[in-house]
This record gives sequence, C-alpha cells and structure tokens, in this order.
Amino acid sequence: MDVLIPVGPYDKPEWVSRSIKSALSQRARVIVYDNSERDDLSSLIDQLGTQGDLIHHHAKRMSKINMAKLRNQLLTLTEERIAIMLDSDVVLPDGAIDVMRKTVEDGASFTWMHYAYSEDEIGLGLRLGEENPNLGCAALDTHVIKELGMFDEIYDRNEDIWLYSKLKRSGHRVQPSPGRCLHLNKVHSRTDLKSSLKEARTNLWRSKYDMMLMLDGLTNPTFLTGYAYYGSYYMVGIVSPFLPPFALLYLPLVLYGLWYYRGPKRYALNLIPGLALVISLPAGVIRAVRAMRLAKRR
Repeated sequence: MDVLIPVGPYDKPEWVSRSIKSALSQRARVIVYDNSERDDLSSLIDQLGTQGDLIHHHAKRMSKINMAKLRNQLLTLTEERIAIMLDSDVVLPDGAIDVMRKTVEDGASFTWMHYAYSEDEIGLGLRLGEENPNLGCAALDTHVIKELGMFDEIYDRNEDIWLYSKLKRSGHRVQPSPGRCLHLNKVHSRTDLKSSLKEARTNLWRSKYDMMLMLDGLTNPTFLTGYAYYGSYYMVGIVSPFLPPFALLYLPLVLYGLWYYRGPKRYALNLIPGLALVISLPAGVIRAVRAMRLAKRR
C-alpha cells in the first residue's frame, strides 16, 4: 500500500515528522512528494527514511498553488490500484490504512476519514448530516480516477469536492470510513475567534468553486445546505422589518445551530464563516463564469 504525502515550503517539520511516522508505523510504503525546496525538510525526510520504506521524490516549488495539479502529480508516483493520500499536517490513527483500504475493496472509489482537531475528538462518531470529504486523509481507487481523466486542474482549490461530485455523478460510490484523522493545523478548526475569522476570509473565495461545480453540472445538494442554512439568516433579516413576526424564525435557526455544533461557542465560531460564504455568493458567480470562460479559451 502506497501512502502519498506532499510536503510544501510552509510545512512545519514537527508536523511532517508526525505525519510520515504515522504512515510508516502501519507498514506502508511512503512516497513523499517534496516541493518545499527547503534543506531542513529534505534532511528530515531522508532521516525518517531510515525508519521504514520511504521514497523521497524531489520537485520544484509551484509558482502558484494548484491543488488539483498537485494531486495529479502524486498519482503519477504510484502504480497501486488503491493509494492513500495523506497531507503533511495530518496524522493517521492506528489501523486507518487497513480501514480505508477495506472500504475501497468493498466498492468505494473514494473514501476519507473526517478530521479531529484534538486528541479528544479522535473517538467521536459522525454527526448527523456530517459529509465533509477531504483528500488529506483518504483512499482512492487510482484506476477509477485515471479513467476519469485525473483531476481537473481548473479547480486549483476544492479539488476534494470536485472529485466527490464527479464520482457521484459518474455512478461511483463515495463514502467516509469510520474513524478520524488528527489534523495538526488548526487553521480550519474554528476553535477560537482568530481561526474563525481566518476561515471566514477563506470562504470569501470558496463560493467561486461551488459555482464552478454548478456550471459544470456537478452540483451536489449536500454542499448547498450551508448556503440554505446561513442564507436563511439574511432572508429573515431582510423580511423582518416588513413582517416583524417573521423574526421568530431566528429561533429554530439558532436552536438547530446550537444542536448541530454541540454548544454556543462552536455555533458562534461556525456562524461567522458561514455568513461570509453566503455574502460572497454574487462575487463567486462572477469569478466562476470568468474562470470557466478562460478555461474554454485554452
């Protein structure tokens, strides 16, 4: 079993070390795609290679980050039918490789483990409606991906959502595997105001890729629920001055958020990025149309 790990210029050595060690400990062949151009990370990877089966592949740093292109480059490094993709800031729990491999062997073309952002969260089961595919801790049927023509590099971000949607539209099975991988980078964790605001800034461009999926005919209702839920806050706010009783609809919205996010703190910290996602939608449509037109000209 090959585990494909990309290492970039801004990765922290301690995270890279934990990620690679978690894969080596499960007797996998680890293939590191190193485009960091950093001597400290290169030396660290070579040192870890003495602890197991590790191939260190050097590459030039990307002038512009394109995650779909990166995933395509990773896939060229393996000939295995089933491969694990593991980001360099993610740690595999014990037995994760076998669990995800079995999911693919049982018929899934793409499976993933959801993230935990602390040791305490690793044992949490899936929340009702939780469907957040990722390629930072995932297993793929590489033959199926190659038959699709690999990743569409116009999706330089959100390539995981593109793959999920493309496979489902093509009739392939996609599903999460039980368990959670530990995400060492807390930037997406929304555990404090700083990370929540940073995620809100990220969401200001995320709508572009959601709209690109729509223009590509790959829209999945699963990923429109956020627009419907957070958009309702704006709708209630717009209508309420004209129909004051309409403001009562905030009550079920807030109660649902408190239940889903398991408390007021997590609810509030997720509300900020959610509202940012919806408010960026008009600009996202414009950017998506421009991106699709540009791609057709190439």
